[in-house]
Amino acid sequence: MRENGRRFDLVAFDMDGVLVDYLSSWTWVHDRFGVSNEEAVVSYMDGRIDDLEFMRRDIGLWLKHRPGLGIPDVERELAMLPINPGIESTVRTLHARGTRAVIISGGLDLIAAKLAERYGFDAQWSNGLAADDGGRLTGEGVLRVELCNKRKALEEAQGMFGASPERTAAVGNSAIDVSMFKGAALGIAFNPIDEDVVRGADRVVRAASLSAVLPFLL
Repeated sequence: MRENGRRFDLVAFDMDGVLVDYLSSWTWVHDRFGVSNEEAVVSYMDGRIDDLEFMRRDIGLWLKHRPGLGIPDVERELAMLPINPGIESTVRTLHARGTRAVIISGGLDLIAAKLAERYGFDAQWSNGLAADDGGRLTGEGVLRVELCNKRKALEEAQGMFGASPERTAAVGNSAIDVSMFKGAALGIAFNPIDEDVVRGADRVVRAASLSAVLPFLL
């Protein structure tokens, strides 16, 4: 049933690989600093470390490379991230139907907050970096989105905007987005990077512009 001409009350977008044209905002910083977190990835996927320890190890790599690293330093690196086209028109079109658009990402809030402001997203959930009063990284992360349970953050968004799962859609590109799809009536795999997200999605869209998902949302 459509209300006020809209199909969904809420659409949640993953950021890395969907809004950002790169595998991960964390990986972008790793690559800029010339470090690899492969060991931490394996430990996390094997269940030997949790989300906070995963972030702690990632940040530790940066601090080892550049002691005294501060929030402004990370922001400068993230400012060069390539952004996918079509975000502005997608959010504007959804808003015209009265649909809320949010970002739910395990990526860095330093870029997610800027994208939310720039393109008019109604809210964003993403992970952060703890810093001291001088803006220097402490080595700890700020966990808001669990990588293996993005549905939890989605449920927070649904509660904030009064949207039921039946009137929610989600857009992601990887296996970690499948948990978010399970809390929505429609899951769209946008430029998927693995078969798990393809199997977990209701629709698969491969396109340069994010606006290619609109026909399924309107």
